[in-house]
Amino acid sequence: MIIKLTLPTTSSQVALPFCSRTNKLNFTPASGLEKKRLNQPRFMINCGKSSQSPISPPLEIINQFSAATKGKLEPVNGKPGIVESARLLKDGLIFQQNFTIRSFEIGSDFRISIQAVMNYLQETSINHLKCLGIVTDTFGSTLNMAAENLIWVVCWSHVEVDYYPSWGDVVQVETWMYRSGRNGFRRDWLIRDLKTGKTLIRATSLYAMMNKKTRKFAKLNGEVIIADLKPFFTHCDPLINKDGRKFLHLDTDKADYSRTGLNPGWMDMDVNQHVSHIKLVNYVLEGVPRSFVESHELCVMTLEYRKECNVDSVIQSLSKISGNHLIDNQGIEFDHSLPLECGPELVRGRTRWRKKFCGKDKVSE
Repeated sequence: MIIKLTLPTTSSQVALPFCSRTNKLNFTPASGLEKKRLNQPRFMINCGKSSQSPISPPLEIINQFSAATKGKLEPVNGKPGIVESARLLKDGLIFQQNFTIRSFEIGSDFRISIQAVMNYLQETSINHLKCLGIVTDTFGSTLNMAAENLIWVVCWSHVEVDYYPSWGDVVQVETWMYRSGRNGFRRDWLIRDLKTGKTLIRATSLYAMMNKKTRKFAKLNGEVIIADLKPFFTHCDPLINKDGRKFLHLDTDKADYSRTGLNPGWMDMDVNQHVSHIKLVNYVLEGVPRSFVESHELCVMTLEYRKECNVDSVIQSLSKISGNHLIDNQGIEFDHSLPLECGPELVRGRTRWRKKFCGKDKVSE
């Protein structure tokens, strides 16, 4: 169904409505009669050249149009429109949100990129806390954390991909959190195809608190846990287990492939004033040869974040084919290291790759 607003053929232009003398764009409205006209709500409609004055559609037409389109978009090719819905389940223990795979989230094969997957994980983790009403505007920090200048940082991440959804597909992300050790908590994610319910991606991460001023890790004190987070911790087994094998230390002599002179810029920084851990994923994968990436796809990734990375740092991306690279003839493993040039190691990890699907394989329904 397509909703159209039909008006007499004329050209109309409308100025921005202003609520004060200076708006966010630093435009200043005129005074007198012209100011009154600017304050009137109008539609921007271009229907050909005309010298007639702007017209405002009747209020009842506006109300009908708004009511018909409120809260939904018409399906395109049988798929839901770009309306991202979210809700809390089981008294807030589980958070659920839907995403439509957008054009700027895909790679050359029209499938979602690993960076977009990591963005979904971060977005739902923050939105979960926001919907619970226990965070401030400081990117996921609770009220008690903000008072102590504490922020959340990711210690390690583990992602397993069964299938990459394609452009226009709609996925449903579920996430929950639980206590892990004395000074951290884990969060799990499950990503399904909304139409078929088939599991596409599973992920888990460990979070810890860091003092924003000293940049040192802090303990999860009782006040923070009991007052803010503890009521929303689930009591369950991990969805997936992190790769427990020891990560290999690499240097330029041991690596099979390397990229040097990588230089994160200010656009790689996040609100915590360091290079985002999601951006670091991209730098890790820069060490994988292009010819290999064109024929294989990432199916398992485990990364351990060891040091912060600041803007204008110069880093190396080192990769080595694992000695145990054949896993039941299903894939090839790489060991990874992301050190600063002449400096400490930022990230260490392991990835597994499999041959890309041939043709236009779809998730079985």
